[in-house]
Amino acid sequence: MIKINLLGDALAQAGAKKGGDKASAEPVEVYMGEGGSRSSLPIAGVVVGLVFAAFGGVYYLWLNSEFTRAEKKKADLEQDRKQYEPYIALEKKFREKKETLQKKEEVMSALKRQQALPVHFMEELANSLPDDVWFKKVSQKGMTITVEGEARNFESINAFYGNLQSRTRWFKKINYPGAKRSSTGEFEFTISFELQNAV
Repeated sequence: MIKINLLGDALAQAGAKKGGDKASAEPVEVYMGEGGSRSSLPIAGVVVGLVFAAFGGVYYLWLNSEFTRAEKKKADLEQDRKQYEPYIALEKKFREKKETLQKKEEVMSALKRQQALPVHFMEELANSLPDDVWFKKVSQKGMTITVEGEARNFESINAFYGNLQSRTRWFKKINYPGAKRSSTGEFEFTISFELQNAV
C-alpha cells in the first residue's frame, strides 16, 4: 500500500471547513493494488540488461586487446624468424657437413680395420698351429674361412681345433667334421670357421 498526499493543503483546508477537527487533515491513503509492483519490473529489466551489456562490452574490449596483442606477437616472431633465417640455413649446412664427415670417418675406420684384419688373422692362425700340422689351402668366402691341411696324427689336428676354439676373440662357429688318412700316410682335414673383426 502506498500513501500519496496528492492534494496536500487543499484537502486539509477543505476538511477543516467541513469538520473543523484536526483528524480530517491527515493524508488520504490510496490503494494502488498490484499495478505498482508491476510497473517496477520493466525498470529492473532495463537495469539488468544494461549491466549485461556493460559486461559484454568490457569482455569484447578485453578480447580485442588480447587478439591485437597476439597479432603483434606473431608479427614480431615472424620478423625475428626472417632475421635469423640466414643463420638457420648456415647451421643446417654445418650439420649436414658434419654428418657427411662422420660417415666418411666411419668408412675410413672400417677400411682401416679391414686392412689390418688379414695381418692379425694370419698371426692368430699361425699361433694356433701346432708344429706337425701344415696347410694345403686357405680360402675365404665373406667372413668364413676354410682351411684344408695335413697332420702327422689325429692328436695334432685336435690340438689345432682346440687352439682355434680358445681364441674366441677372433674365431667363432668352428666346424671340424673330422680327418682321414691319405695315401701318403698323413691325415687330411678340413676346418672352417667365421672370422670376427676384433681389431
